[in-house]
Amino acid sequence: MEPIHVITVLAAGVLKFLFSAIVSYRFGNSYLETVLLTATGGCLGTIVFYYGGTRVIEWFRRRHVRKRARAIAQGVAPKRIFTRTNRMIVRIKRGYGVKGLAIFSPPILSIPLMSILAAKYFRHDRRTLPLMLSSVVIWSFVLSAAWKFTR
Repeated sequence: MEPIHVITVLAAGVLKFLFSAIVSYRFGNSYLETVLLTATGGCLGTIVFYYGGTRVIEWFRRRHVRKRARAIAQGVAPKRIFTRTNRMIVRIKRGYGVKGLAIFSPPILSIPLMSILAAKYFRHDRRTLPLMLSSVVIWSFVLSAAWKFTR
């Protein structure tokens, strides 16, 4: 395996996990190499975007609190916080939870989006990151096997 091929497959695993296995197979990697590379890329992306997303979300939350306090001090009525969109998000969050996000997200959503959503809504649940990582590894096996038969 050439280093550029490894980096390309890892980057594909981070950015669009669904197609990372086919990228690996196009470089001539075996099934086990594909599983290893896609799982590593997906897990690295999950960790980076989960912790990075937590910091960004906290920065936005503090900014929102400051702006809201400034608006109240100026006598401007604050905007409604609980909108129709927020209700829908809460309904989905309660209906599917962290397990639903872990099961369905890696192949459908990108790893960065899945990780940021998990950081936003489930960062206080200590099961979140292990569930996300194990889901990425399981999906790596499944997608590598699925793409193996299509090449």
